[in-house]
This record gives sequence, C-alpha cells and structure tokens, in this order.
Amino acid sequence: MTKRIAIIGGGAGGICAALGAARTAREQGSQIEVHLFERNPRLGIKILISGGGKCNITHAGPVEELLREGFPHKNEQRFLKYALHSYTNEDVLAMLSSHGVTCHARDNGRVFPDSGRADDVLSAFETELRAADVTLHLNSRVTAIEHVDNSWNIKIRGGGYQADALILATGGTSYRKVGTTGDGLAYVEKLGHTIVPIRAALAPIYLQQPPAQELVGIALRNIELHVVRDGRTLASCSGDILLTHRGLSGPAALGISREAALQMDDGPIEISANLIGRNIEDCRALVLDVQRSRSQQQLKTWLEELLPNRFVPHALEQASIPLDRKWNALTREERDRLLAALTQYSFGAVAEIPLDRGEVTAGGVSLKEVDPTTMMSRLIPTLFFAGEMLDVAGEIGGFNLQAAYSTGWVAGSAAVKQRSERA
Repeated sequence: MTKRIAIIGGGAGGICAALGAARTAREQGSQIEVHLFERNPRLGIKILISGGGKCNITHAGPVEELLREGFPHKNEQRFLKYALHSYTNEDVLAMLSSHGVTCHARDNGRVFPDSGRADDVLSAFETELRAADVTLHLNSRVTAIEHVDNSWNIKIRGGGYQADALILATGGTSYRKVGTTGDGLAYVEKLGHTIVPIRAALAPIYLQQPPAQELVGIALRNIELHVVRDGRTLASCSGDILLTHRGLSGPAALGISREAALQMDDGPIEISANLIGRNIEDCRALVLDVQRSRSQQQLKTWLEELLPNRFVPHALEQASIPLDRKWNALTREERDRLLAALTQYSFGAVAEIPLDRGEVTAGGVSLKEVDPTTMMSRLIPTLFFAGEMLDVAGEIGGFNLQAAYSTGWVAGSAAVKQRSERA
C-alpha cells in the first residue's frame, strides 16, 4: 500500500526533506509518495535573497569546525551534530556540481556560486526535485492541520490532503513578506509542543538615538562590538559594522543581535565598540608613542589613518577634545578620555532588535522535544521538523542554510524509514 509523506514549507529545509525522503524511498524500494507544499509561486524564496542575491550557500570546513564557529550555544551544537554529519556541506556542493553549479569559498569560509547568481542554486534544487519525482504544490497555503488516528489531514484553500507522516519546515517569523509568518509554530503549539519564545537573530540594531545624518553609510572595519548594561559587557562580536539611519547593521551587528535581543528581556542595554581592536593598555602605549613622535600634529590627522574621516569628529566629540587639538597640548585627562572613546565608543541605548528584519529567528520548537537523529517529535511519532522551525540560530555565513539542509535531509530520510517499517 502506497504511503504518503507531506512536507509543509518549500524553503531550504523543506526542499532537502523532500530530497532525503525521495532518495531513501528509492534506495529501499518503498512505495512512498512525497508531497511538498509551498505557499509562494516558487520554492526557496529565502535562498534567492540570501547573500544579497548571490546566495551564501553554506560554509566551508569540516563539520566540527562548522559546529564550533557557527553555533555558539552548546545545546545547538549537540543537537545538530548528527544531522550535519549525515548531510554535509560537501554533499550539498556535490549535488550542485552535478547540475553544473560550481562554487568557491571566500577567505572567511563563506561559499558562493561562481556565477554569483542565487537563481542558479535554486534552479539546481528544482531540477533535483523533478528528477526525484517529488510532487510540488505551489501557491498552496496550508490553512490547518489535524492529527487523526495516526494520520494527518492537511487543509489548503480549495481542498485537502491526507498523509501518513508530516514534516513541518515552515520557518520562523523573519522576512514575513516572503511567507515566513510562524504558521507552523502555531500549529505545533496547539499539538502540545513547547515553543521557545521567538526573538530576532542576524538582525540590525535600532538605536534610541540614531547616528547623525552625516554618519549614515559609514562602515567601520574590524571593530569589536559589545552589548553593555551598567558598564558590564554581556556579549561581544568582532567584524565590520555599517551605520544606518536607524542604527547599526553589518556582520558584527547582525552577529551580536541575538544576544542583544535576549538581554533586552532583562532590562535596557547599550552598544559600545572597541574601534581599533586593541585592549586599553595596548592602546595607551600606542597613544603615548604617537604623542611623543607626532607632538606638533593634530590628533585628527592620526585618527583619520585609523577611522573614516567623517567619523573622526564624532570620536573626538565623545572624548570632549577639540577638533584642532595637537598632541603636544593634550592633557592627561584628555588622553584618558581619548582611550575610552577608542576602546569603549558608545553608540547609546538600544531601542529595538526588529524581528521582521532578521535573516533568521531564534526560538521555535524546543530541542528537548525533538530526536536529533531523526528530527522526529518526541510527542507525536509521525511528526518531524526541519530548518528554522527548530530553536536553532547560527552565525552569519551560510551556517543557517546548512542547518536547514541537514535537518531537512534527516527528517525526510527518517520519515520514510519509519513508514517503511510500519508498512
């Protein structure tokens, strides 16, 4: 008797769940239909917009390195270990290569298609799905799911389907305009699962006092960004930032946003930065050396060698030092204030970490209620999860897409094995 597996959500996780299910069914000779439901007219909309349309497909390196660098929370590392070993970054790249999509890794480990086109990546996935005989249901928004007598009733506008196993890969709530509106999380909460509160991750940081207009568009390179409360550093992230009309963006800001959002639950926070990547004692030695060697020079001339020219007046303003101050006129108190401005420059209080602007969301189905070797619900044996539905949020750099591929593949493969055993 033919069994049916339904996958709701046609992003990276759902696509790989369908591919994993189809390959496993073929290898086992199982009579299993794989149906993939997507509310949009095309699959993989977030794949198309990732990496600014160039598609940061995955991250290069061995699995242990990806876990360590991409997922700072230990419980996430433990949960993802089996999945990332089961369907690796190399497996993804091999599949793409088989469809003529060659890729390269940048110095920072981020992997992109040589063509620079996300559409090439998505087209390869679509071709693979067609070859695997996966039945696609596009423009098919699921409006309700029901678990009845160990099977699933799936309702869409204009009809309904029945399935023997269900894989939910509907994502979190980031980029709601492309359809990730949290529908799947609402479904599973009604089914009894614990949903860890959703928070922004890889999101810009909005400040209560946005940067001055003349600073908008400035990039600060290789700085260390800090989340601060009452003078105590709560989290840090190194990299570049971009000053925007509402606050901060860029890799370091996105990378620290999850911790910032978590800390906002406990009270107001501020953002500060070490602008020159040196601790205060090394910075003090540097400043003293420059003060001796450039005694007739204005401070701003040296600062313009380290920072964007438009930013220098604001750094000196925060240090309460006149713009035309020369090194030989710098007092000890001014020097201390300069050191503080360079190593603890304050961007001020955080107003918001906007959930709908995050590339991903933290929170989701509690990992305690999911088997990491199958992605199966510990509460409902015919229910599986993939991708951003789970309480996992990686760093910027292709880690989240890889987690979606891997968890999807494991969920699809496990669902087929389970159905085959019960046939």
